[in-house]
Order: sequence, then structure tokens, then C-alpha cells
Amino acid sequence: MTGHDRPQIEAVPVPARAEPRLPASGPAPLGGHVRETLRLAGPISMAHFSNLATTTATLLMFGWTSADALAAGGLAIRVAVSTNILCGVVVVAGLMMSEAEGAGDGRAVAASYGRGLVLALALSVLSFLWMTVSPTLLLALGQDPGIVARTADVLDVMRWAEPANLIRLGLMRSALPALGLASILFALTPVSIAAYVLIGFGLVSGRFGLPEVGWLGIPVAFVIVSWAGALVMLAVVHLGPRRRKVALRPGGLGGILHVFGRGLPIGTMQAIDNVYYLTLTLLIGQFGAATLAAHQIALNFGTIAWAFASAFGDAGALRIRYRRGARAMDDAWRAGRVAAVLSVLSMTAAAAVVLAFPAPFVGLFLDVHRPENAATVAIALTFIPFAAGFIFADGLYGAGMGVLRGLDDNRFAMVASACGYWGVGMPLACLFAFALGFGGIGIWIGIVCGVTLVGSVLLARFGWQADHAGRAKHRAAAPPAGELAGSGSPT
Repeated sequence: MTGHDRPQIEAVPVPARAEPRLPASGPAPLGGHVRETLRLAGPISMAHFSNLATTTATLLMFGWTSADALAAGGLAIRVAVSTNILCGVVVVAGLMMSEAEGAGDGRAVAASYGRGLVLALALSVLSFLWMTVSPTLLLALGQDPGIVARTADVLDVMRWAEPANLIRLGLMRSALPALGLASILFALTPVSIAAYVLIGFGLVSGRFGLPEVGWLGIPVAFVIVSWAGALVMLAVVHLGPRRRKVALRPGGLGGILHVFGRGLPIGTMQAIDNVYYLTLTLLIGQFGAATLAAHQIALNFGTIAWAFASAFGDAGALRIRYRRGARAMDDAWRAGRVAAVLSVLSMTAAAAVVLAFPAPFVGLFLDVHRPENAATVAIALTFIPFAAGFIFADGLYGAGMGVLRGLDDNRFAMVASACGYWGVGMPLACLFAFALGFGGIGIWIGIVCGVTLVGSVLLARFGWQADHAGRAKHRAAAPPAGELAGSGSPT
């Protein structure tokens, strides 16, 4: 049941809304949509950037330790797909909160939050178990035993952060903006990244009064900072001015399963996406440690830029849901179009920067002057043009995924992703990499083609739905043919 067909009961006032009040009639002006999207996407991008910057900082610290550590640490990050998959399930709770807020249903806001919190904690157990057994699967898939052993050491530590990650990256990613609290992310993100780097380096080398743990100090720091961030977010929600909005009312198991069911297609889509890139990483690992490390570097360019595409997609989803709850679909369609355009523009700019300045980006991850890194650096530079194309295509994908999420059209997005990635991207990657002998570049050809196709299809679906709704509204507004025929002067 959506926000606009729930009974209006006990609407609790909110000091600040995630959206401005809608105009009395007609859609909001285009400029207003742009401003509101930017205002909402800004802090959301900081949430994504916090996660992605943590990944980048992790790879940087592993890379500064050694190329072997970078290969193992990067593989551990790719293996930890369970975090993103299950966060995709939980994120729907915040979208439901936004829709209920648009409908003025305070009880539904609180219930959706409580159910999301319980669901996040429950699903974190599954993520913990996956990280425990995944090294065995890596060995069965023929990965280098030495790299797998080091990857297992990293995962054995990282898995203890999963409850915190499901809360901060799943629930809070959409709940904070829905409650009008997203601005806290502007302060929390830089502080958490700085703390992570300082604690990580301190534990690796024994500096800053911390014990010397070696390279495994990096995942230890990750666990510490993840829990600190989650606890701060919970404190902001439960001890701040919005605490009345989130009085824990999760209800029974049925309500929790309802949220799970609404979020399952999103989580499945995340699974399709993450397992796809994990499989490609495993395939590219067949070409050696240098190619695998170079792939981690190039793929991370897109990971950094993804913060902006995903932020605009999330902002579009929240704004569409709010307007659905308020029964203002003209504004919902326009909100989605604005979010899509801003996503594509931001990623086009990011792709141009990476394409124009590849060497400084590679130098962030490895010392380009060390002879032992020469092979990795050379291969990474050959991946740069494809990484730029991947970044641009991610703008299409992030926008399309977000606007369809706002319409609750997640099953279509799930099927389109499966067909585009596994039916087109993967076969092309294998064809060019192995049959035609392009090696790692062949894998990247498949990556770019797959994400471009999926993103284009998702945006086309949103455009079709908007046009279909517009035609339906026009037909409903037009007088019946008989009435038109009888409106003339009697003869």
C-alpha cells in the first residue's frame, strides 16, 4: 500500500521538511526543481562519497603498502558485495518514509523507520556469513591461493562492521534526507574519512600512540570508523529534533516482511550489479596481479564519480516518492527528468576530467616511480579511456535506477540489469578478452557496453511511463465524443 491510499491518521508535525510545500495548482517551476534537486543531492552525494572515499582510501593505503596488498585488499572489497546488495533492500524504508511524509501520515513515517532499522540488523547477519565463507569459494574458482589467503585475513576483520554498514549505508542513506537531516553528512563525511586515514596509518606503522598492527590495521580502522559513523547517525535521529518522528513502531513481523518485499527487487538489482563486477574482476585476475591491480585503480575512478550519479538518482527517487504521496504526479515526472539531466551532466564532466588528467589519478594509488610498479602503471593508463566511458555511462545508469525507484518500478530495472549485464556485457567481455585476445582491455569493452545499454533502457522506460501518463491524463480531461457531438446548436 502506498502513501496516497493510506488513511490519514495522526500526522505528527515536523520542524523542517525534506521537501518544500507543493504549490496549490500546477507543477512547480523548472528552476525550483533544479534548486531542490541540488539541495537534496548535495548531502546525499556526501553520504555516497563517504562510502566511496572510504573504499578509495582503503585501496590507497593498501597500495602504499605493496602491490600484493593492493590486489588482496581490492579483491576483499569486491567480494564484500553483500553490503551493497543488502543495503539496497533496506534503502526502501527511507523511500517509504518520504512517500508517507508527502501524504502527511506520521505513523507510517515512524513505522517505516522502525521496520528498516530491524531489517538492517537482521540482514547484517547474512552479510557477516557471506564474508566468512567467500574465501573458500574464491579458491574453488581458481584464484591465486596467496592472494586468497591475504583476502581472507582482511574479510575476517571487515565483517564485524556489517551491522553498522547496513544502518549507515542502507537505512540512513534515505532516512536522513526523508527526515530533513541530510545536512549532517556534510560534517560527518570529512571527519570520518580523516579519522579513518589517521587510524589506519597509525595502526599500520604504530604512529599516533597506536599499536603497530601491520597492514591488517587498515581493516581494523575500517571497523572502528564504520561503527562510529553509524552511532553518530543514530544519535542525530533519536536524540535530535526529529525524535518524535521516529518513535520505534516497527509493528509485527508482517510489517517488516512488507518492507523486505518492497526492497527485495532493489537488493536483487544490486546483487546483479555487484556480482557482475565481481565476476569481471575475477576474470581479469586471470591476466596476472599487475592487470588485476590496474583494474582496481581504473574501476575506482568510476567508483568515485558514482557518488554524484547515485546522489542525483537518490534525490530523484525521494522527490518522486514525496510527490506521489502528495498526489502531484506532474511534479513527480518533472522531478525525475531534472534529476536525470543533472546526473548525466555531472558524470560527463567527471569523465572529461579523468580522460584529460590520467597520470595524477594513477599516481594517487601507486608510486609511479618505483620500478616494481611499472607494469601496473602502464596497464592502468591503457584502461583510462574505457574508464572515462564507463563514468559517462554510469550517469545514465544512476539516473535511470533512481527515477524508476521513485516510481516503485524496481522489477523492470532488475530484469533490464540482468539482461543487459549478463546477456550483453558479459558475453562481449569474454569475446574480446579471450576469443579475440584483447586481454584486460576486452573486459573493459564489455563493461562499457553493458552499463551504457542498461542505463539507456532504464531512462527510456521512465520516459515511456511519463509519456503514457501524460496521454492518459489528456484522454481523461477530454470530454466524451458524444458530449462533443451534442454540444452544437439544435437543428
